[in-house]
Amino acid sequence: MKSQCLISFGSNLGDRYALIADAAKAVADLPKVDKLRASRLFETPPIGGPAGQEPFLNAVAAFDTMASAREILDCLQVIETDLGRQRRQRWGARAIDLDVVLHGELVGGGTGLIVPHPRYTARQFVLKPACDVAAHYRDPRFGWTLKRLAEHIDQGIPSLALVGGDQAIREELCLRLAAQSGITTFAAKPLATPMKVVGNAPAPIVRDRQSVDLQPPAQDPKSAGKSVESIIRPDADTGPWVSAFMPPLPPLDSSETASVNVPRLVARMQSTTDQTRWPAPHQMWPAGWRWPEYRLEIDDLGWAVSELASALSSMRCPVEAVTADGGWW
Repeated sequence: MKSQCLISFGSNLGDRYALIADAAKAVADLPKVDKLRASRLFETPPIGGPAGQEPFLNAVAAFDTMASAREILDCLQVIETDLGRQRRQRWGARAIDLDVVLHGELVGGGTGLIVPHPRYTARQFVLKPACDVAAHYRDPRFGWTLKRLAEHIDQGIPSLALVGGDQAIREELCLRLAAQSGITTFAAKPLATPMKVVGNAPAPIVRDRQSVDLQPPAQDPKSAGKSVESIIRPDADTGPWVSAFMPPLPPLDSSETASVNVPRLVARMQSTTDQTRWPAPHQMWPAGWRWPEYRLEIDDLGWAVSELASALSSMRCPVEAVTADGGWW
């Protein structure tokens, strides 16, 4: 049975145009690939990694295939090697970068392969090109089309709600994001105040508010660790934010999904060792989930902080078309 497959292209080293065009031609020539359709070429600034890199050229391609995701990835890695890619540094400059983003209804993977791509949901340099050729493709985890996901990421404020893993690690990540990048962060909502007792009867508890919304303030590293009860509701100019807990989410058909108080993505995290890595699907994405996710395994907190900061940047990075159509290859 044929599956719809979406792959991404990126290059910011050497002759970018020639490299990415050669990669697309090589993919289109694969016997396993049927009717390749390429997006326009887009230029985006480098995000994360060492300074001094050139801008990236990015594109995506959609096609039908009888091959498995693993077979497609193996072919892509051969093409990368043939075109001179050397894997030296994460987020570093690269001659060519090819990834499997979606493969039919597959949720899972194995060593070196997770599908859907665990971090594509934050990347407008993947989502915007994808809308050229695969706007109707659906993420099998939460059922949204790529068009809807791209629009959702472009609304509100770049933001992530951290879930999974250990609460202390989520709190530490927030503290580091605030200190190192000036990102507004929120500690986990505190436990309810214990009921006081007067004599043998419970005394009334006075609360400032009956309900608590996620209300990030203007960017201020000093806000890290504050309880949400003490924060003022933001306006549209508030900068990116990260919470160490899951705030209430509105119904998916509500206009409130665009609110600045609602996280664009849920960042599902897990501390890992070589023996406890994903990709068991029941660990990666719980059944029945209906909110877009960004998946992050954590074996190094410093690396995780840079990944989260890059995710926020990727939600709003400039993505400028440099070709009129997908005929560049």
